Amino acid sequence: MKTNTKIDAPANEERRRFFEASAKYGFTAALMAGAGGVLMSADATAQTANEEAERKEAAEYTMTFATAYIIGVSRAYPIMQLDFKENIQNMTNGKIYVNLAPGKKLGAGGALAKKVQSGVIQVAQHSVSNFAPFAPEADLINMPYMCARNQEVVNLVTSDVWKSVVDPKINASGFKALWYTSTSARTFSVRHGMDPILEPEDLAGVKFRVPGSKMLQQFYRLLGANRTPVAWGETPSAIKQGVADALVPVLSGLYI
Repeated sequence: MKTNTKIDAPANEERRRFFEASAKYGFTAALMAGAGGVLMSADATAQTANEEAERKEAAEYTMTFATAYIIGVSRAYPIMQLDFKENIQNMTNGKIYVNLAPGKKLGAGGALAKKVQSGVIQVAQHSVSNFAPFAPEADLINMPYMCARNQEVVNLVTSDVWKSVVDPKINASGFKALWYTSTSARTFSVRHGMDPILEPEDLAGVKFRVPGSKMLQQFYRLLGANRTPVAWGETPSAIKQGVADALVPVLSGLYI
């Protein structure tokens, strides 16, 4: 039986151009060219790269911003990487140049928080669950049913109590919380071939992937799950290999 394989030629060509630009001008310059929609033009890409090089050369400091998520997913994950870069560079009159490291280029989750703590990078985006081992007070946000709606998350982290009690604790741990993202609801997801988790009783004995959050680990222990701590960057392979059978990610995170 003859089958046809459909190849998205424009997308493949743009991908090839991105890797070429990355090798020639650097990762951040290639990202900016891609975001500006000029990758298909060698001259425009070169101009973008030159502008980035000039900004970096003129800056007094370089700030590296790392995340597990790729550029272009801000509708699902409001990380706003490009906006953050532009805002910092503009608001400091070019004194700070922001180097972007998306798509797990430098790691994910707690690994990024550790790099911030050790001074390897300056800014990282990660979940509060993965950040909790470094600043336990922030784990309050993971208390079940405390923030059932996105607006409740916003209300909590912008409240006077949070600013006067939690933020100072985070600062004392060597971090500064720049902003909190509010995303879609979490969902129980299971390994292919397993029965869905529909009732609390369905969690009994399930090898359940948990992050570093003590709050969530306690919650799933009380529900009878077999808690399996796995770093976020290692979770896909852990699920495939059967190290863990289920997890509770943000729904939109499954598609990024």
